[in-house]
Amino acid sequence: MKIAQRAKVKLSIEDYIKRTKQKTKAGGDMSRMAHIELVIKHKLNVNLGDVIFYVNNGTKASEGDVQKVTKKLTKKQTEEYVATYKKNPPPPTSEIQLNCYMLNQKTLEDNPEMTGDYNVARAVVTFNKRIEPLLVVFKQEVRDNLIVNSPDERGLFTKDQCELINGVPFEPEDQDSVDDLLTITEQELKYWGKRGIDPNHIYELAETGWEKYIM
Repeated sequence: MKIAQRAKVKLSIEDYIKRTKQKTKAGGDMSRMAHIELVIKHKLNVNLGDVIFYVNNGTKASEGDVQKVTKKLTKKQTEEYVATYKKNPPPPTSEIQLNCYMLNQKTLEDNPEMTGDYNVARAVVTFNKRIEPLLVVFKQEVRDNLIVNSPDERGLFTKDQCELINGVPFEPEDQDSVDDLLTITEQELKYWGKRGIDPNHIYELAETGWEKYIM
């Protein structure tokens, strides 16, 4: 239930098939929709608004739910083909590969704790990306070594190493300086001007000597 993708049917099968034959502005093929491809594969009768549940079960983090795979002969196979048929081999062919399987919505709702096959490598990468911003509260040595792709790679950290910090962004541009925070922008001037409020009113409320903190 937690990792299943949920996609709403927004195109009829006929409209989707027409879409797959169109090209993008750059001249490439239109992207495929995994949930519609699953509907076509299983020959389901769906209506607009129906929700399809599915799980990616690829083996690599780079394997999306649906991808176009090009098949071509290896160098050895090409040489054998030419030697056998005395002509160049046919051009490469491509096919749509589904790296996912569909789940029955009622079964999933009745048994929310059910488990099954899924793309572990992709799930780990997704999880790591989501928690990476949280590492900003740790020192550099912890940031560089805390995230791993396998439990076997996890390290141990002392209490001192895990001391929480602040004011050390991942990149200098990720954090505003005090001067950036206290300098009134053009947009702010327009905002307060429309409301008839002096934008410098904030400084009047500040404690005496506040200027020294922006030096």
